[in-house]
Amino acid sequence: MLIAFFVENATEGWSALHVERTLGGGAAEGALGPAMLGLTMGVGRLLGQMVTLRGSEMAVLRGAAMLAAAGLVIAAAAPAPLIAYLGFGLLGLGVSVVAPLALALAGVHAAPERRTLAVSRAAMIGYFGFFIGPPLMGFLSEGFGLRAAFAVGAALLLIVPLMLLPRLRAAARPL
Repeated sequence: MLIAFFVENATEGWSALHVERTLGGGAAEGALGPAMLGLTMGVGRLLGQMVTLRGSEMAVLRGAAMLAAAGLVIAAAAPAPLIAYLGFGLLGLGVSVVAPLALALAGVHAAPERRTLAVSRAAMIGYFGFFIGPPLMGFLSEGFGLRAAFAVGAALLLIVPLMLLPRLRAAARPL
């Protein structure tokens, strides 16, 4: 949740500047960056539950994180605003599923008597990412540029599937 909220809020706050300053778009073009992210996040959150009905939550979480990372890489490397919008759209579809699934998995894998505590702690840690995302993105972009800052966000998203490996291995073992 921390990584998802970090990337989500950082991208929302900095996507317009990326389109305007890095890619040379106008103010109206810049406004489409966060709009594309928000629109696709809404679609992703609505459809995410249906996707989990067809596959395991772990597999969906892994795929969503990888889709989000790919979208952020596309946005970071975009030569023009239109390509950046595509990247922000893919990011929105993927990242919109990561935090809700992570929160659900925190509850599912906690002991029943500790479920409330596990969910509240996961939410608190997740919202910390929401608050530190934009300023940390600004710090990175000041030192290395917005393209590099978005690439760092993509790298962070790729940590999510790696964190799932122990759980996936345990689930694959025969009883």
